[in-house]
Amino acid sequence: MTLDKSPAVIHTMFNMISKEYDFLNNVMSLGLHKFIKDRCIKNINIKPHDNVIDLCCGTGDIAGLIKKYQPQANVTGIDFSENMLEIAKNRNDGVKYYQGDVTNLPYPDNTFDVVTMGFGLRNIQNAEKAVEEVYRILRPKGRFLHLDFGEKNIASKIYDFFTPLIVRSFTENTFPYKYLIDSKKIFPEPDDLIKDFENKGFSFVKRLDFMFGAISAQIMIKN
Repeated sequence: MTLDKSPAVIHTMFNMISKEYDFLNNVMSLGLHKFIKDRCIKNINIKPHDNVIDLCCGTGDIAGLIKKYQPQANVTGIDFSENMLEIAKNRNDGVKYYQGDVTNLPYPDNTFDVVTMGFGLRNIQNAEKAVEEVYRILRPKGRFLHLDFGEKNIASKIYDFFTPLIVRSFTENTFPYKYLIDSKKIFPEPDDLIKDFENKGFSFVKRLDFMFGAISAQIMIKN
């Protein structure tokens, strides 16, 4: 299966769904995405005054949680979609949001203590370059949290079956959600992602699985 992940297509798609994005996330996950993100942030041990950046930040869920749990952290969010960022800016105080390309980040080497990315790497045409950028901007011993779909198991297949039915009940714009299902089918499983991250210089710290492994987070550290 080949998907068009060109920047123009991804930018247009996420701008298009920005207003319904949070609502449908809640519906499709039965609200579990909030619990999952909460658990992930609690596992990366963000300290006061850490410099933290959330890549592909969307409407600001993860960046907002980081600021909530560690108010003294310096938190930045980067996303490709200006419409998503507009929602994020209106939602979270104390987080700096910028539009940008995560394969070409405007930061010097060794800038951040923590980098997070939730449900974003799967949508990047040059995912390898994005991971290299994560490694570059992290300080030595900095932590990288990656969260996305995980094992292609029974729970994942059930999600794939019911999601289109749910989406059609709420919106006529079903293309982005068909893309979601197709993109998760070709996305590497967690063990393969960990190997890819290790090949880029990271060391494995912890894996967190949710929904019987259909959602998975990997916590890595920069050597």
